[in-house]
Amino acid sequence: MTDDRGVILINVLVALALGATVVVLMFTSQETLLDRTRRAANASQAEALALGAETSAVTALRRDAIEAPDTDHYAESWTIAAQEEVAISAGLFSVRIEDAQSRFNVNLLAAPGVAPQLVLRRLLAVLELPETAADTMIAHLARNGPQTSLDHFTDLPDDVRAVLAPHVAFLPRGGTVNVNTAGLPVLAAVTGSATTARQLLKKRERSGFLTKEDLLDAGVIALTNAGFTSDVYDVTVKAEVDGTEVILRSRILRAEVAGQPVARVISRRFGVEARSSDADFTRPDGF
Repeated sequence: MTDDRGVILINVLVALALGATVVVLMFTSQETLLDRTRRAANASQAEALALGAETSAVTALRRDAIEAPDTDHYAESWTIAAQEEVAISAGLFSVRIEDAQSRFNVNLLAAPGVAPQLVLRRLLAVLELPETAADTMIAHLARNGPQTSLDHFTDLPDDVRAVLAPHVAFLPRGGTVNVNTAGLPVLAAVTGSATTARQLLKKRERSGFLTKEDLLDAGVIALTNAGFTSDVYDVTVKAEVDGTEVILRSRILRAEVAGQPVARVISRRFGVEARSSDADFTRPDGF
């Protein structure tokens, strides 16, 4: 009889333990679900903020194309859409707008013509990279056509790609270098002289932009694959809501449609810190 009571007591305790475990699991599952729901809601709010900033950048760039079509530089009103990191009620927010044509467009090498090849060779010389890298890149583009990333040039050594990466871009069309936004190595490549490029940079720092007269005064008779305007811009928005950060990277292309300037997002990439991987997608908004 005592043994039976012991068995019953053990069974009761086991049942209670199992019941308590189930309750704990239920509460844990609920907390996990609530946490996931909260993070998803935060991410949705952050994405909405980021898309709003993207729309502001598109609007500003289109307005600039209407009001000042002959020049593009960082002293123009479209840069107002950019925002240094600031605290908002629920977190942090920042917007960066970069002129993609401040860099050399590697995809120009896919078309016939020696001018882009000359700029590339000059750029490699300024960066003290082997000239053979130019032949490798030209051959790669001849075989495969326009590319989207320097990572595809697997025949180039890693150290060459690392040094070259900040100075090149892969643009969807055209894309001559804008002397009003280019850095020293690229500006030296399109003007043909590092000394002249330094002189022009000092002038640009003082006045905010360069003119054709400035280039003539510096002894530059003609530019190689360069100009004073841009139509491709990269926008990076960081929006944080209650600890969940979203990073939006967008590429904006300006063009004329039926005689009217338009600006549209041609690619977009979202990254959410609270998620295990970035969600990438490209939305073709062809003109």
